[in-house]
Amino acid sequence: MPDGFEPAYVYARVCGSLARSFLGDRAAALAMSHRVGEAWRAIFGEAPPALPEAELATAAERGVRARAIEALRDIAGPLLKSEPFFAALARKWEFVYLKSALVGIAERSPDAPVLEDPRLEPSFDARGYPDLDRMLRGTRYHWVLESGLDDLTAVKNRLDRQYYSDLWDSVETIPAGLVGTIPELLRAEAELGNLAWGLRLKRYYSMDATDIEGLLIGLEGADVKSPTLRALGFSSDSRSEWVGWKWEGLVPAARREDGGDWHFDVRGFESAARRYMYRRLYRRLHLEIESYVPLYSYFRIKEFETTALHGTIEGIKLEAPAAEIGAFAAETTGGRG
Repeated sequence: MPDGFEPAYVYARVCGSLARSFLGDRAAALAMSHRVGEAWRAIFGEAPPALPEAELATAAERGVRARAIEALRDIAGPLLKSEPFFAALARKWEFVYLKSALVGIAERSPDAPVLEDPRLEPSFDARGYPDLDRMLRGTRYHWVLESGLDDLTAVKNRLDRQYYSDLWDSVETIPAGLVGTIPELLRAEAELGNLAWGLRLKRYYSMDATDIEGLLIGLEGADVKSPTLRALGFSSDSRSEWVGWKWEGLVPAARREDGGDWHFDVRGFESAARRYMYRRLYRRLHLEIESYVPLYSYFRIKEFETTALHGTIEGIKLEAPAAEIGAFAAETTGGRG
């Protein structure tokens, strides 16, 4: 058993933390906050700093991510550094920060983005900002120096794909008795991520399968692209073409607003995929207590929570209808459906 990993203790800590999280209906209830300051008080349990609404929203979003990082560090402890898999998993925040820094460089912003967690130690030289060469030379991100930032969307897409590739490679380092269903969970996550991305590119940008394939997540030795490539060949106006497809159970029963024939609802599919993945993670968390699955599931569920809180804060700032904010928060964290 790796140092610092006591299954029963970790499981109890995970369950206790999730009980206090903003998930499901508790996440949706935040939508009733009329000001960002009210949401701040509910989330952090303290009075908000005296900032204009827009700045307070930005600070709140940073605080939400920092809190998620701290929660994982508190429970995972030394595993974040001693175990390659958890180091690769937690590197998600490093990828997020790097993408923000690249946007800043491309926009010629003189100030580097703020690190949500002062204790976060990126594997690149963040102090070199905005000197891209100083930041990335000799790191896992050195390829950015060759590609440049002219097509920032393509760079960010490759970073997303790199994160999953690195994480998948690190699964091999998990001791056999602790790996559990992590490979299956990660494959499902990659497949559904590819589907959400691929179907969006087809629906909103009219891209074809040949162009989309190169933008999908790839995991060595695992086929996580074929369900997307097959779906890209289906007609969005023919429900019968989706019958028998691997993820048919997530296809929404959507109709055109004018009451006409069936039409594939990309956003509805994404919502169903989020609910599916959330519930699968939550179920495995409780079924595989003696493995690393509870920690992996916890990390992913905290990501769902972070996404929901960010969306809620942004919605309140923009004065969106409470019902819409609440529905987004609930469905993003496994509720309503």
